[in-house]
Amino acid sequence: MAEFWLTVRDGYVGMSYNHLPLSMPEAADVAEANPNDGMAANNHAWCLFNGIGTPKQQKLALKMWRKAADKGNAGASYNLAYCYMFGIVVKQDDQMCSDFFAKYHRCRVHERQAFINNQSVLQQMEKEKEQP
Repeated sequence: MAEFWLTVRDGYVGMSYNHLPLSMPEAADVAEANPNDGMAANNHAWCLFNGIGTPKQQKLALKMWRKAADKGNAGASYNLAYCYMFGIVVKQDDQMCSDFFAKYHRCRVHERQAFINNQSVLQQMEKEKEQP
């Protein structure tokens, strides 16, 4: 399972499973190299939204978060829900907020189930190694 931690960098607190981008170019490079990776898109959008290494481009960040959420990224769904909750860049919308929070929780359940399944496979492999 990938590690999860909070990191403070350049005065911002960021959540990351793999890493918080060190810079905008790093985030852009990772997202470009991995077009189907929702986490890479989420990290890139985070830099755009907060102006880390680039001027703020919050509308573009929202579009990227929406694409990442469609790929099943929980963090992107959470970020969109937060924006709709407080009317950040978008019009405040309780229904959209609720929908994205629900999607966030569905993604998290899927991630937890994938972790449990992976642990089961690893345990089975260890048992097979122990048998002569």
